[in-house]
Amino acid sequence: MSSNKVTAAPPTGRRRRFSQLTKRDKMIAQTIEEEMFIFDNLIELELAQDEPAPAAAADQGEQRLGTFVESYLGSYFGGFGDSLPPPGLYHRFLREVEPPLISAALTATDGNQIKAAELLGLNRNTLRKKIRDLNIRVIRGAH
Repeated sequence: MSSNKVTAAPPTGRRRRFSQLTKRDKMIAQTIEEEMFIFDNLIELELAQDEPAPAAAADQGEQRLGTFVESYLGSYFGGFGDSLPPPGLYHRFLREVEPPLISAALTATDGNQIKAAELLGLNRNTLRKKIRDLNIRVIRGAH
């Protein structure tokens, strides 16, 4: 026997909250997609550029990256008008930046985690924890 039970629609307040949640989820998803696009392009730009002289490399790299991030964040915040972005920007930013940064260091050191940790200025155990937590594949002797 089948039951012809009719379920009532959720109360208007609940429907409104669901619609706002969906809208917020869409904003968060769009924000994450934009951040991923920006950082993917950032990595490609960094890899495509010629290496400057070692003494100038740190200053120029920081300036380019800092300028780019500042510009990106200006337009990112502008996209929200008078509102603020969803909470957790700092951690979203780190989640986007850390994996490609660690992967690039591991690639540059042929998967040698001790050398990569030194390059990044991290303790080797901290690097290993980040590799594990971020599910980064380590390929040794890639070059």
